[in-house]
Amino acid sequence: MPANVLLIAIAIEYHQENIRVGKMNKKTQKTVLILGGSGFVGRYLTEALSTAGFRIRIPTRNRERVKGAFIVLPNVELLQTNITKLENLDSLIKGVDIVVNCIGILHESEKNDFFKFHEQLVEQIVSSCNRGKVNRFIHISALKCSSSAPSAYLRSKAAGEHMITSKLNTSTAQHILRPSVIFGNGDSFLTMFAELSKWLPFIPLAMPKAKFQPIFIGDLIQLIMRCVNGSEHRQLIEVCGPKQYELIELVNYASTFGRLRPIVLPIPDWAAYLQAVTFEALNLNLITRDNLASMSLDNTTDSTDDAFQTSIESIAPTYLGKK
Repeated sequence: MPANVLLIAIAIEYHQENIRVGKMNKKTQKTVLILGGSGFVGRYLTEALSTAGFRIRIPTRNRERVKGAFIVLPNVELLQTNITKLENLDSLIKGVDIVVNCIGILHESEKNDFFKFHEQLVEQIVSSCNRGKVNRFIHISALKCSSSAPSAYLRSKAAGEHMITSKLNTSTAQHILRPSVIFGNGDSFLTMFAELSKWLPFIPLAMPKAKFQPIFIGDLIQLIMRCVNGSEHRQLIEVCGPKQYELIELVNYASTFGRLRPIVLPIPDWAAYLQAVTFEALNLNLITRDNLASMSLDNTTDSTDDAFQTSIESIAPTYLGKK
C-alpha cells in the first residue's frame, strides 16, 4: 500500500473511532503544535492529524518556502517565527494541548549544533510546556542514544531525553520515541543511494557491516497517533521494523533502482575516515566522522513490544521508481 494511502487510512480510522465514542467535536477539538513540522516526519504527521480533525500549529523560519505542502490541508496554521527565542516558544505553546518535537539534525553546520538543537532547545521547549501546562509531550529521539555513546549526535539526543524526564511537569504525559532509520517516500536514506545510483558507476561504502532495523514512516506515524490519543501509555519506546539489515544490503537494494546499477565497494575503516574528512571539508552532507561513530553501534533492537511488519521490500518500489 502506498505510504500516503496508508497514512490517510490510519487517520480516518482514528477519526471514526473518536466520532464513535463522542470525543471529537468543535468544543473538544485538540490543538497540536508540531516542532519540526516541515521535516520528513512532521509532514506525514501533519497530514494524518489534519485528516483526523485536529487543529495544528507549525512554526517555520520560511513560510513561503514550505507553505505549498500545507495550505491544502484543513486546520493547519503555518506561522513564521524563530523558535530558538523563548518568548516565541511561549507564544506558540499558549492554548496548545499536545506538543510533538520532531526537530533533529544528523550533521552539524556549525560547531555545537547538536548541543543547540538536541539539548539546549529541548530544555527551552520543556520550560515552555511547563509554563503552558501542556497535557502531553511527544519527542522523537534516536535509537541507541546514551550519555556514553561514541558519537556527539547520540550523546546529545540522550541529553535531550534527560531534559524531558528530569524537568517536564509530572502532570504532563510524556512519550519518547527512539526510531531506527526511517524509510518512506521523501526519505533521505534509501532515496539518497537510489539517486547516487543514477550517475555513479560504483559507490565506495563506509561501514558496510553496520546494522539497521528500518521503520516505515507509516508505522511510526501510527505509533505517534496512539500517543496523541492517549491509548499509548509507555514513556520510552524503541521503534524498529520487522527486519535487520547490514548497510551494504540496503545500499545494494537501493542501487537496483538507479540507471547505472553501480557496484558497491566496501572500504576499510581508514579509508572511511579519510572519506568523511574529505566530505566535511567540502561541506557535503553525505557522511561525517560523527556519523561513522554512530554506525559503530548496531542500530537495532531486541524489543518485541510492537509488531511493525511493513517491510522495505513492500514499500520502497512505490517511491524509488521500480516498475
